[in-house]
Amino acid sequence: MDKILQTQLNNIYNQLNAQEEEVEIAARLLSQAVHGEGRVVMKTFHDFTKIEPLLIEGELKLGSPSLFSSVESLDTPDRVLVIAKSFDEEVKAFTETLSAGAVEFVLICNYNRHEAETIDGYHHYIDLSSPRELIPTPDFDKIVNPYINAFTYLYYHLYVLIDEMTNDEY
Repeated sequence: MDKILQTQLNNIYNQLNAQEEEVEIAARLLSQAVHGEGRVVMKTFHDFTKIEPLLIEGELKLGSPSLFSSVESLDTPDRVLVIAKSFDEEVKAFTETLSAGAVEFVLICNYNRHEAETIDGYHHYIDLSSPRELIPTPDFDKIVNPYINAFTYLYYHLYVLIDEMTNDEY
């Protein structure tokens, strides 16, 4: 089981690495807020609401982040980082509200092929590449969906890229 988990995590990390261009574009958008007059505003869904304190107060926070309260509270230089396990109706409605308000945002979630037209229309989208449980059990079920691992890997990647983009010492 341990070897299967390692192999599956490596596959997910490889899929995330294959999105290098999308990650760099997202980092550039977020760095505009970190380096400029704006804020990175976080909007989390599903289990990601439990890691909000880490994103807002943690050692590796992106600039001076805050939690999303309303579209009206956003200024032009602000950027919204939307984090979800899946692109469900709630996430779709939220991102459509941001789009309608001409708010710049990065969406990180698992791809939903039933919403491909909507997701493919977003310029700043990164696929978590972890849509389901991966480890088979003796009774033919599957357990462990490492979407939190996938997100933290992406988040650290974004953090490093943004640091490189905004730190004059590089």
